[in-house]
Amino acid sequence: MWTKLLITLISASAVHGQQQQHQQQPQPDPAAVESCDLFKRSVLERRPANPKEFPSAARLGYRNMAENKTKWFCGGTLITNRLVLTAGHCLYTDIGPVNIVRLGELEFENDKDDADPEDFGVLRTILHPDYKHPLLYNDIALIRIDRAVTFNVYKHPACLPYDDGESHESFIAIGWGQQKLAGRPSNKLLKVILEGYGKRCLTDLESNSELPNGYNASTQLCIGSPDSKDTCNGDSGGPVLIYDNKHPCMYNVMGITSSGISCDTPNIPSVYTRVHYYMDWLKQEIAKVK
Repeated sequence: MWTKLLITLISASAVHGQQQQHQQQPQPDPAAVESCDLFKRSVLERRPANPKEFPSAARLGYRNMAENKTKWFCGGTLITNRLVLTAGHCLYTDIGPVNIVRLGELEFENDKDDADPEDFGVLRTILHPDYKHPLLYNDIALIRIDRAVTFNVYKHPACLPYDDGESHESFIAIGWGQQKLAGRPSNKLLKVILEGYGKRCLTDLESNSELPNGYNASTQLCIGSPDSKDTCNGDSGGPVLIYDNKHPCMYNVMGITSSGISCDTPNIPSVYTRVHYYMDWLKQEIAKVK
């Protein structure tokens, strides 16, 4: 088992073999789709994200000020003009502390893409009080950036979830992580459709040093694919999303990429932090910033 501290999106399509009752994901209003860049459902393989498609996407890194070099190692999700949601284990790295957050990016090392990258300093990191490194339970944290984000089509927050995510049949995962295990991180923001595996992680995932009590069905989501499609190293802290049915150009962040066994083994689901479980804590921390 490994944390997805360097994690990417290898992709998902068909329905897994278990007979479970799922909530059919509502389709956005067609007229509304014309005015925004929502992920097209007909695309099931791993693909680069479109410009302005995921304006809440964040990438976290450590910038060595003396050498003026930055190492990027985790993802995140903008949820207010000051707060980025991520995984707790992203605050524990050998690279260095998170001290930089990039928003509005699409493809790194390309200044001709349709993007509006902007780097923010880190004012404070807020770890969930029940997270105990190196365990991956309660694997959730917030990063308070050093100034308010000016919202535009490239930088805009995702919505928090309305439900616990258990009944949804599909999710969208995004990130700049590796495209295969031991591969190189992607310069391009990638997207993939993954499927909800219900409580299958209770039987499919064995306990290990990071999850000694096994899968926690209350605080974690079990998500995977029947094909060789997944998140991978470098995507840690990034989101799994669903469409916001009330606001067609918006997404709800349902989960946070946390850990997995491999990057692309069919029908071996990965573990994601269930954001809805932590709504009370999130609301308290958001209120403090306001």
